[in-house]
Amino acid sequence: MTVAVEPPPTPAPTPATARRAVRKVLLLTHRLPYPPDRGDRIRSYNLVRLLSRHFDLAVACTSDEPVWLQHHQLLRTMAKRVTIQPISGLYCKARSAAAILTGGAATPASFYRVGLAEAIQQWHEQDPFDAVLTFCTGMIHYARLLTRGPNPPRHVLDLVDVDSIKWRSYAQGWSPKSWVFAAESRRLRRIEAGEFDRFDAVTVVSDAEAKAYREHVGDHPGLAVVGNGVDLDYFHPLPEPETPNTICFVGVLNYKPNADGIAWFVKEVMPLLRHRLPDAQVLVVGRHPTPAVLELGNEPGVEVVGSVPDVRLYIERSSAVIAPLQIARGVQNKVLEAMACRRAVVCSPGAAQGINATDGEHLLVADRPAQWADHLHRLLTDAALRKTIADAARTQVERRYTWEDALAPMVHLLKGE
Repeated sequence: MTVAVEPPPTPAPTPATARRAVRKVLLLTHRLPYPPDRGDRIRSYNLVRLLSRHFDLAVACTSDEPVWLQHHQLLRTMAKRVTIQPISGLYCKARSAAAILTGGAATPASFYRVGLAEAIQQWHEQDPFDAVLTFCTGMIHYARLLTRGPNPPRHVLDLVDVDSIKWRSYAQGWSPKSWVFAAESRRLRRIEAGEFDRFDAVTVVSDAEAKAYREHVGDHPGLAVVGNGVDLDYFHPLPEPETPNTICFVGVLNYKPNADGIAWFVKEVMPLLRHRLPDAQVLVVGRHPTPAVLELGNEPGVEVVGSVPDVRLYIERSSAVIAPLQIARGVQNKVLEAMACRRAVVCSPGAAQGINATDGEHLLVADRPAQWADHLHRLLTDAALRKTIADAARTQVERRYTWEDALAPMVHLLKGE
């Protein structure tokens, strides 16, 4: 098995290259940017929508799930060229393991496939790209196919979150894989810092994430914040539920921070809350629940709903929404969506740190189990407080989180303005 080795840095562009007009842009994503039903796809889908209005856009991505023809066709209405590389979980794990053993980063190795690489190179040979937007470090090997030649295109790396910090957090808990997590953190950090690549810009999703990048990775001169938004028409204000003692958690349930966060909440907080409110109930909503998450449904007051076609139906049944993530990076879309639906949200400090919102006004922040139970008891028993926070939440996202405004800086970065 061939494993990509980190190459030397890309030479700096010539002055003529740096000044050329940007018309043709390649977007590289590690998941099909549709449907927008999880955090990374929500952002990448809205990037496709925006960039297609400003550039001749091409999209190249991998997908570990079946791709529906209508999803491909919808993307083709926005991007002039779309290519999708199917990948299997087993082969991803094999490539990751090989990279780990040979000193490389597992994340980009797991997403690399020769077929997609050849398609991208052919596109560039036929009609060269002026700029490449690499969505997360998983796609960096594909970007290098274009940025290492003569007259390289502009290159923007959208980290979204600083993944090397997430892997470092995984390594801090005891696990047989702790050394793997620690190694991945170190190796991704070198990529994020630009040790092997020339990035015209490196973008993250919030000011808090930019601060974390500077403290953990370095002071890249092209570091910029390009935030997230929320679809304010789709996630519209919902009426109050008929039964007030229901709360809701939404998230992809085989994603470790989500699975660990809701398990912690069920074990540590629900017993305290139900001691005060015996009919308190939590709905656990999201795709791919793990066996451990499914077992939570055996606990009193817990309903594991799993995958649903429309999360709004379950938010509508709930008086409050929770985000009890113990490991959280960037901006939590689940929090923005609940706020947009005019729901009071209780967050862990990590889940709240990327949101432009004030504790006690737009949402509530809780750390210890007793504090969580206190906040939720107050919200579920005080309709006036619940309404005040929910109304302020909706107003805040209307003011701060439209997609058009959030992503506008990306257009300027790709153009070099």
